[in-house]
Amino acid sequence: MSRPKINGFSRIFLQSFFLFFSPLLPLSCIGTTTVLGISTDEAAAYLKKGDISFIRQAQLPDNFPEAESRLKQLSVIHNAAPFDAGLLIGGTSNSLEMLLFCAALESPSLPVRREAALKLVSLIFETGSEKDVRDVLSFLGSSKFKGRAEIQTLIAACLYRLGRYEEAVKIDLTQPVSAKLAEWNRALSLFSAFKVSSVGIAQEMKREITAFLFGNLSDDVRRWANGEAFSSTGLLESVELSVLSARPMQRNYGETLLKLRPALSDGGSLFFRYPELIPDLGRAYQYTPSLRDEGARLFKSWSEFLDTQKEDETTKRCKYYVNFYAGRIERERTQYAESTEYFKRALEFAPDELQSDACHWYMLMNTMSGSPVVAMRQALATMSQWNDVNYFSDVLDSLACYFIGRRQWDNILELFYGLEAIGPGISLAQYAWILGRAVQERYIKTEQNAENFFRIAFENGKDSFYYRAMAASALGVPFAVEEDRSSDGIKDNSGHGSELEFLLGFFDYGVSAFALPYIQSVERDLSPAELRKVAEALTASGNWKNSLELVSRYTDRKNYELARQDLFLLFPQPYKELIEKYAGEAELGAEILYGLIRTESYFASDAVSRSGAVGLVQLMAPTAADMAGRIARSGGPDYRIPEINLKDPETSIHIGSFYLRYLVEQMGNPMLALLAYNGGMGRVRRWLVTNNQQAGGVLPHDLFLESIEFSETREYGRRVLAAASVYGYLYYGMGMEETAADIYRQR
Repeated sequence: MSRPKINGFSRIFLQSFFLFFSPLLPLSCIGTTTVLGISTDEAAAYLKKGDISFIRQAQLPDNFPEAESRLKQLSVIHNAAPFDAGLLIGGTSNSLEMLLFCAALESPSLPVRREAALKLVSLIFETGSEKDVRDVLSFLGSSKFKGRAEIQTLIAACLYRLGRYEEAVKIDLTQPVSAKLAEWNRALSLFSAFKVSSVGIAQEMKREITAFLFGNLSDDVRRWANGEAFSSTGLLESVELSVLSARPMQRNYGETLLKLRPALSDGGSLFFRYPELIPDLGRAYQYTPSLRDEGARLFKSWSEFLDTQKEDETTKRCKYYVNFYAGRIERERTQYAESTEYFKRALEFAPDELQSDACHWYMLMNTMSGSPVVAMRQALATMSQWNDVNYFSDVLDSLACYFIGRRQWDNILELFYGLEAIGPGISLAQYAWILGRAVQERYIKTEQNAENFFRIAFENGKDSFYYRAMAASALGVPFAVEEDRSSDGIKDNSGHGSELEFLLGFFDYGVSAFALPYIQSVERDLSPAELRKVAEALTASGNWKNSLELVSRYTDRKNYELARQDLFLLFPQPYKELIEKYAGEAELGAEILYGLIRTESYFASDAVSRSGAVGLVQLMAPTAADMAGRIARSGGPDYRIPEINLKDPETSIHIGSFYLRYLVEQMGNPMLALLAYNGGMGRVRRWLVTNNQQAGGVLPHDLFLESIEFSETREYGRRVLAAASVYGYLYYGMGMEETAADIYRQR
C-alpha cells in the first residue's frame, strides 16, 4: 500500500495552521490530528495492516531527540504503537528500529516500556552502530527518565558497549526490575567489574562470572555473556571455555560429549563446583549409544565418591543429578535393577515434587519392563507418596492395557481401590469406566454395580473428555459444561497498561505474528480468565494451534473448572464449509472428521510429521496417491495433476474424508476405522484376531481399544472420539454420549 498523497498547498496550509494555533489548542488535542504527516485514522489503518511505509517515508530530522519526539506521535494510535512499529521494522533499519523502541520507552504502559528496554539492550550489543549507541545514551540522560530502573540498565549497556567500563560499573543496577532485565543487570555488573578489577579482585570476579555463565540464562543474555567470556583474555580456562561452548548444543549429544570430556581429566571437579552442568553430561551419555558404558562407569564412580563427601547444599544437588542421570543411563543399557537403585538414591535428594515424581515414575517403568504384576504392587505401595497422580497416567494406562489383554479383572479392581483412596484423576476415571463395562459384560463380580462405577468415572472425569463421555453414555445422562459467568481474574491495572492490554494489542495492530514469545513470557502471571482473552485473539487471527495449546495449559491448572467458553476455544471450527461438505459426501458425521483433523494437526494446514505425513489430515504420500486415484476414477477431481498438494486444505480434507470412509467400509465401524487410520489396517486386524483367540472371552470394541498394545494408537482412538463428542455437543445438537455411542456402532 502506497503512502497517501497530500498536495503542496494543503501541506503548507496544515503546517501553518498547527504552527499558529497549537498554542491555543487544549494539550490533549495537540499532535493527535496527524501522525508523521498523515491523519491519525490513516496511520492507525496502516498499522493495523502491518504496513509501516508511512513511517519509512516520513522525513525525520537527523537530530536523534527530535526524530524520537516525532515518532512518539505514534502513541496517539495506541500505547504500544511505537513498539509494534519497531517489531515490523525487523532489523531492516537499525537506526530507525532504535528510535522507535526509544519512543516506546515513553509509553504509559509498563509492559511496553519493559519490552522496549529488552529490545534496546539487544540492539545496543548486537546491531547498533557506535553513533546510534551514543545517541541513545544521550537520549537516556533526559530528566524525564530519572528514577526509572530499566533506564539504568540501558545506560549501563550503552557505557559498556562504548568501552566506558569505569562509568558502567558505577551505575546503580540494584533496583527491582523484571526477571530478564535482572539477568542483564547481573551480567553487566559482573563483566563491568571484571573489566576494571585488579588482579586480586579479578579472581573473585572470575568465580562469580563462571557461576553465572553455567547457570540457566535466557537466550539473549547467554549469547552476549558467552561472547564476552570468549573474547575476554584470562577470564576462563580452556576447559571451562570448552564446556561453555557445549551448553547451547542441547540435541547434538555426540558433539556435546566431545566438548565436555576435557573437563573430566581431573576427575570432574568442574561438575562438582557447578552441579547444573551434570544434566548436560548425563543426557549426552544417555543418548550416545556407543558411549553409554563409559557414562555408566563414570557416574557410578561419582556416586560412590559423593557418598564420602560432607553434605552441604551443593553436594546434595550433585547427589541428586548424579544418581538421577546414572539411573537414566542404566535404564538405556536395560540394566533395570541397577537403574532403580540409583533412582532410589536420587529420591532422597529430589529438589521438588516434580523431580520426586520423576524418580517414582522411572522406578515403576523399570519394574514394568520385567513384571507388570510386580509394578502393580509397587504402584499400590508408593501411591501415597505421589504428588500428582496424573503424572503417572501413562504407567497406569499400560498396566490397564496389560491386565485387560489377559482378562485379569481382579488386578484392575485392586488398582482402582488404590486410586480411589488417593483422590481424583484421569486414571481413576479410566479404571472406574473399565470396571463398569467389565461388570456389565459379566467379566467380574463386585460389591458395586456397573452404574456406581460409571458414576465415579463421570464425576471424576474432569481431565478426560473420553471417559466422562463414555460414562455419560453408559448412564444415559447428558454431558454438558456450564458457562463461566465470573469476571474474576481480570486484573484492573489499566492505569499503567496491563499485561493483557499489551498482549491483545498485538492482534489489533498488525503484529500478531510476533505475539507468541511475549505471551509465553508472562503466561504464568496471568489468570485463566486473562489467558482466555488471549486465546480468543489467537483464534480470531487464525492461529488455532497456539490457541489450542494455550487453552490446554491453563485448563490443566490445578483446581481449574472447565467452562463452556473454553470448549469453543479447545474445539474451534476452521474450514467449516469444506469439512461439512466432504464429510457429507463421505457419509460421515462432520463431528468425526473434525475430531480427526484436530487430533492429527491442530488445524495447521502446513503440518509435516517426523514420519513425513503432511497436511490437515496427516497423510503419507503413497496413501494420498492411492485415494486420489480412487477419487478421480469415481468421477471426482484428479488431485494428482500436476501433483498432490496435501498442504492445500481442500485437497487434504477431501482425500482424508474419502480415506476414512474407505476404512469404515473395510473395518466395519468408525472406531476401528480410526484405529486403522493411525495404526494401519493390517495391524488392527491382527489385534482383532488376538482378541478373538484370547481365553476369557472376546472383548467388545470399547474394551478392545483399552487392550491395544500400541499406546499411540490406543490414545489416538480416545482423543478422536473425545474431540468428536465435543464437536457434536457444541455445534451439531448432539449429546457427547450420543456421539460416543455412534462411533462404536457397527455399520
